[in-house]
Amino acid sequence: MSSQDTSGLLCLSGRFGLIFTTIALMLLLGAACRGKGQKETGPTGPSPTVLVAPVLQKTVPIYVEYVGRTEALESVEIRARVEGYLEKIYFKEGSVVKAGQLLFLIDQRPYKAALDDARGQLAQAEAALWKAQKDVDRLRPLAAAKAVPQQDLDKAEAEARYSRASIEKAKAMVEKAELNLEFTQIRAPVTGVIGKHEVTVGNLVTKDQTLLTTLSSWDPMRVVFSISETDYLKLARKYPQTDKSKAKDPRAIFELLMADNSIYPYKGTLSFVDRALDLTTGTLKIYVSFPNPDMLLRPGLFARIRLALEEKPDALLVPQKAVQEMQGVKTVLVVGPENKVALHTVTLGPRYQEYFIITKGVKAGEQVIVEGLQKAIPGQKVTPKKEPVSREKPASPTKKAGHEQPPSPEKGE
Repeated sequence: MSSQDTSGLLCLSGRFGLIFTTIALMLLLGAACRGKGQKETGPTGPSPTVLVAPVLQKTVPIYVEYVGRTEALESVEIRARVEGYLEKIYFKEGSVVKAGQLLFLIDQRPYKAALDDARGQLAQAEAALWKAQKDVDRLRPLAAAKAVPQQDLDKAEAEARYSRASIEKAKAMVEKAELNLEFTQIRAPVTGVIGKHEVTVGNLVTKDQTLLTTLSSWDPMRVVFSISETDYLKLARKYPQTDKSKAKDPRAIFELLMADNSIYPYKGTLSFVDRALDLTTGTLKIYVSFPNPDMLLRPGLFARIRLALEEKPDALLVPQKAVQEMQGVKTVLVVGPENKVALHTVTLGPRYQEYFIITKGVKAGEQVIVEGLQKAIPGQKVTPKKEPVSREKPASPTKKAGHEQPPSPEKGE
C-alpha cells in the first residue's frame, strides 16, 4: 500500500473517532440531565402543600324550612254602598292611601235632593205637632169646665201624639238621607296599598255589588305556612305561648327566604297558631308577622320560613368544601400521622352555616383537606397548612339561634 493510501485511512479514522467521542459526551450529558430531573420530581421530591381545617365539635341548632305565602293582615274589597254614576276618582293606582282618605265620588245630586225632601217632611211634622199641641192646650181647660166635649180633647191629644211619631219618622228619614249622601264619598277604611280601579268615571255602580278596588295593609305583612303535628309539638315546647317571658325570647324569631333565595332583612315573630289541626292534611297553620317598612313584601308572594326547632349536642362539623362525592358516596381526605393522606367515607347530617354535620366517618380534632384536594393522593405525604382562624370556627352555638344565618338544610329535613 502506498504512503498516500495510508495517510488517507489515518485521516478517516481520526474523523470517526471524533464523531464517536462527541456522541459519547452527548449521551453522558443526557443521562446526567435525566438523573437530575428524576431526583427533583420523583417520590423523594417535596410533598404537595394543602390547606387543612380541623373537625369541630359543637352544639348547634338544627334548622327546618317550610313553604308559605305572604298575606296582608287586612284586605278590603271596596264596594259602593249607594247606586249612582261614578263622578271622580281621587287616588293613583298602586299608591299608599291612609285610612279616611277620599277614593271615589258618586254623583251626589239625587241624594242631596232626597236629603232636602226629608228635611222638609221633618219641618211639616214639627209644624203639625205645634198645631196639635196648641189645640190640646186650648181644649184642656174648656173640657175641664164642661164647655166642650171630652171627645174633642181626646182627639186633639191623639193628633199631638201622631205628630210626635211623625217627627221621629222624619228624623230617621233625614238621617238615612244624610248617610246616603255621605256614602257617595267612598273613603279608605284602612291604611294600605290600593290596587287598580275596576270601574272608570261615568259608569253606573250598583249598591253592594260593584267592586271598585281592593285595599291591603302593608306593614306588617304576615306569612302563613303549615307544619306537621310533630313539628308543632317541638315548636310549642321550645317557645310556649303561655309563658310571656319565653314568648318574647329573641330566639323565637323566624327567617324569611324569598323566591330568589335571598334572605329577607327583617326577622319575623309568631303571630298566632291556628285553632285546630287540619284533619285532611294532618298539618297546622302557623301565622308569622314580618315588618315591611320598605314595602318589599306583597300579598301572595312565595316564601320559605326557616326555624330552629332543636339543637344537636356535640355535633361533628366539617367544612362543606372538604366533602367529595363520587357515585353517591361521600368522602373526605384526612391528614393523619406523618402527614399521610387517608380517605374516609362519611355519613352527612344537615347543614349548619358553611359546615356539614357528620354523623359517621371522622373524629373531633382530625385535620381534613379543604383546598388542594386534587393534589392529595391517599397513602402519600402532604405538607398541611392550616386554614385561617377567622374561617376555621363557626359562630358560637351559645348565640341566639334566631340571629344566625345558616344555609338551607338538606332536603327531607
